[in-house]
Amino acid sequence: MKLRHFLLPCILALCLLLTVAGCVTTPEPEKKSETIPNWVNSIPVDDQYFYAVGISGPTRNIKDAWNQAIMRARAELGKTIITHITSHDLIISTTRGEYSAQLMEALSDTELNFTEVIERWFDRNGSYGLPNYYYVLVRMEKKRAEILLQSLK
Repeated sequence: MKLRHFLLPCILALCLLLTVAGCVTTPEPEKKSETIPNWVNSIPVDDQYFYAVGISGPTRNIKDAWNQAIMRARAELGKTIITHITSHDLIISTTRGEYSAQLMEALSDTELNFTEVIERWFDRNGSYGLPNYYYVLVRMEKKRAEILLQSLK
């Protein structure tokens, strides 16, 4: 009889302790911080090349993600070149809209020959933005861009 009086409070105390322990929140795992490449925050600028960054989110196929980031970087590179041309106020025989369209078409036709992927970075932990995003830095020689522009005049 004494054992039952002793055992019952112990069981109740143990149940209460397990209930309280189950309610305690476990800390979230720490996000591992990666070193973010400088070019992700600040696209390089120099006299020899045009640069651009492309970004792709997670996909089922890693190769598709890298290719999507490259295509986006090339599209940005085309915009950069057009902006550069417009800002230098070059006189073109066609209207600006037609010229921009011609330039974008020429860039897309020749992008594999004239652009170069120089850096890649996979942000596994979301150190820069969302996790599992792919970043690519591409460049094109300014001389090549000028030759391309001359062929459109």
